[in-house]
Amino acid sequence: MRALLCALLITLIFTASNVSAEEAIPLSEQVGKWTFSMNEPGPDLNKLSSAGRTKIRKGLQEIAAIVTSTPVMTPPKGYEARFWGSIAGKDRYDICSGKSCPPSRPNAVLALMIGRYEEKEGKRRAAFNTPSTMDISVNNLGHVFAHLPVVYKDSSGFLLPEPQRDGERLGMPAYLNSGHAVAVLTRNSKPLWLPVSRERYLKAAIEATGKDLGLPSALAKKGKKKKTEAKIQSGNPILVDETRTWVDPENEKEFIEKSRSLANEIKESAEQLQERMKQLQSELDALAPEQRKMQARVEIKSSEDGTEYTLLPVDSSSGVAVVTPNFGFFNQKLAPDTVQLVVVQWKFDGNTVFDPEKTGITRNLNNNALLDIYKTMDWQKLLSKITRTAP
Repeated sequence: MRALLCALLITLIFTASNVSAEEAIPLSEQVGKWTFSMNEPGPDLNKLSSAGRTKIRKGLQEIAAIVTSTPVMTPPKGYEARFWGSIAGKDRYDICSGKSCPPSRPNAVLALMIGRYEEKEGKRRAAFNTPSTMDISVNNLGHVFAHLPVVYKDSSGFLLPEPQRDGERLGMPAYLNSGHAVAVLTRNSKPLWLPVSRERYLKAAIEATGKDLGLPSALAKKGKKKKTEAKIQSGNPILVDETRTWVDPENEKEFIEKSRSLANEIKESAEQLQERMKQLQSELDALAPEQRKMQARVEIKSSEDGTEYTLLPVDSSSGVAVVTPNFGFFNQKLAPDTVQLVVVQWKFDGNTVFDPEKTGITRNLNNNALLDIYKTMDWQKLLSKITRTAP
């Protein structure tokens, strides 16, 4: 009997020590997991076959596999990683329609979200309320221009400041758009954007000013005047939505994170708008035939009231060139689901930084994990997934 009691006591002590050891595991050493989910395809993908959608999904899963093969993800410790994929039937900047337009191509985004473990009500959960993220998009030309303000929009598309090259990120050509690093991977030599002529720029400016005056587009192009209220807002914001869906792991509720590109918000009176329209029309009329084709360059001034764009003289080399996305970039002979372009973006939480090569990133566990993924991921393997297209 005494031997049985001793054995029972030893068992209890051993069990208690194991439980104590389990409870003593630091949050940073808690072994995590990664998951992959996809949004249901929307009605804009009806023209894409089921096989095409399956191929895009498989492509996103292959990208996730490249990410998870990094040492920091095998297995993740102290955090969970969630891959959330989505497919869209058309790029958000692609407003072209008609037989003369290149066919729209489906694009996809794989959002990687890292949430570190936290203790809450006696339970350990991965907190995704302020995740560190990496977005990898496929065939989404609009992401090259992400975070840039829209200068104007006309019937042919969007007029944007030219993305400014900022070296490379681990061998990937990169642009710095309003502090956001945008890395681009492609094996296509065609340009990602096309120049906007001075003629098109001035016509778009005249039309936008006319709309502020309440004029129909046809009248705005002719520069006709119309009496309106004394106080009007010039350059009403042109908003381009960017969305990313993620799931709160605590209640499995789906959230949509939105951001927008914003044009100028300068307030002017009707008289000021009419005078501006007159000046724009005079400048357009005065352009020589060769000047009409020259690329527009603008000076950008930002203030608390908004952003103002000033067209620079024809002989100016300063300022920023105005461009429009080139949807003829994609080789139309290839299947719609063929990977021709990959764009990568980052977001570090805490002291928010959008560039893995910049200082000031908050040194917490999930930011460190995202940095380790960035530094150790096989980016060349990702490049090999991209189809080489003819010049």
